[in-house]
Amino acid sequence: MIPVEEIYAFLLGLPGGRITMAAVVFSLSAVLLYYAAITLVALFKRLSAKTETTLDDIMADRVRRPLKLLSVLLAAFIAAGAAYPDSTIFGHPTFEVFRVLLMFCIIILLDSIADGVMVWYGKEIAPKTASRFDDEIFPLFRKIARVLIYVLGILIILSELGVEIAPLVAGLGIAGLAVALALQDTLGNFFAGVYMMADKPIKPNDYIKLDGTEVEGTVVEVGWRNTKILTLANNYIYVPNSKIAQSTITNFYSPDRSMGFVMDFSASYNDEPDKVVEALMEAAREVEKRTGKIVSTSVPPWARPDTFGESSINYKVGVRVLTYTDRFPVRGEMIKEVYKQFRARGITIPFPARTVYLKDSKGNDLGSVEVNLKKGRRGA
Repeated sequence: MIPVEEIYAFLLGLPGGRITMAAVVFSLSAVLLYYAAITLVALFKRLSAKTETTLDDIMADRVRRPLKLLSVLLAAFIAAGAAYPDSTIFGHPTFEVFRVLLMFCIIILLDSIADGVMVWYGKEIAPKTASRFDDEIFPLFRKIARVLIYVLGILIILSELGVEIAPLVAGLGIAGLAVALALQDTLGNFFAGVYMMADKPIKPNDYIKLDGTEVEGTVVEVGWRNTKILTLANNYIYVPNSKIAQSTITNFYSPDRSMGFVMDFSASYNDEPDKVVEALMEAAREVEKRTGKIVSTSVPPWARPDTFGESSINYKVGVRVLTYTDRFPVRGEMIKEVYKQFRARGITIPFPARTVYLKDSKGNDLGSVEVNLKKGRRGA
């Protein structure tokens, strides 16, 4: 075996001296370390191919680049140590400089590993969960985790270099507080959006109404700041998440899309209530057959007298419609069918009536007259 001193003397005696020696040592070390890293990754991938999970495959791909970078850095450190053992870089020993660079490589390696784990979770685990919370919010946590790794890594490096990081951390805290105060509304909407994604009071395609407002429509998207709602007039309404989180929400698609719907009808006092109820039930059955928008399997249609009105007996008819918006065509068809059934059975739909009592100038009663207000409800 050739002694190390002879190899060192041979390299030092090459044309160019220490520069040539550093280049030769760097080239040889880089090639050896590079192929060692490639061999290690290939061996790991071969072993990972035999497992069912894809986590190890993703890890093998993620660590390839940081290991290559690490091999080049180590080769440069070996070359610098061999050719210029007592040299300094910007007044710092070569070992210290390479130690800092090595810490940067380790940070990159940790970031690649952490990101690989999160990518694996997003592809393998998140789609299999019942909740869509991790699908929607996981990309944000992935970015936050990467930022934290680099921030913590840089703080550790500064501490190793002798930099006092306590004032820096305090400054970052004060800056963060100032930013939080400046973005108070934005952060409030963001955390409200996180709450809604986690708790799921609403989700896309739900038909909702916010109590105390005129906001009503189909949820299109729950974003980080706003929730987009499509109204029946085919317009988008963008509502801040914080406002939705503080509101009482009526979700017409929860627990399921079908819902009860009650309609009011009236008939004359001269018509038997049983006869009117029979006509209303027949109308509901006909509308169910014609539209297919009434669900009678769980809750069959019903009709019953409700109140005594001024000129009629008022009735209520209840059906279960498929969705909230099906109320409108069902009501229209019910009005047409009830009118048809009433006419076929001779049932009268009375006009509002008023009784007018007549007196002369001396206050003597002259009798009374009943007036039907066919053109609207107004005084005689």
